[in-house]
Amino acid sequence: MLVISWSRKGKWPKNKVKYKITLDARDRLCRRKNLILDNGVNILLTLDKVVNFKNGDALELENGDWVEIIAAKEKVVNITSMDNAHQSLLAWHLGNRHLAVQIISEKKIRIEYDHVILDMLKGLKAKLEVTKDIFEPELGAYGSHSH
Repeated sequence: MLVISWSRKGKWPKNKVKYKITLDARDRLCRRKNLILDNGVNILLTLDKVVNFKNGDALELENGDWVEIIAAKEKVVNITSMDNAHQSLLAWHLGNRHLAVQIISEKKIRIEYDHVILDMLKGLKAKLEVTKDIFEPELGAYGSHSH
């Protein structure tokens, strides 16, 4: 089956959802890709540009059915800073390594689990929590937040 369009969460007909697909953060960033739905059905996604799908977005199939996108929980690290200066220092070190980050709050950043980065952050006195959760990184200066 072919994907003919997509919509952001809340902007598609929830009553027409027939399928679900669970994807991690890396797999939700795509333009052209064969995808396997949670029930094993194959679909083909071909878009004009790369899209960073979020939890709750949806794909419309050529037959009129919709596929809800579910963000997979993945191994992540929640990084909590001591204060704003410490937050800036941690953010600089993460950015210097070109890591994808999710801003959780004024003092908390989330990254994908990486044992090498974890060691660096320990050395920088960050409070670290390794857990499984949804990872929705910022797109950066060149990303788009609209459809």
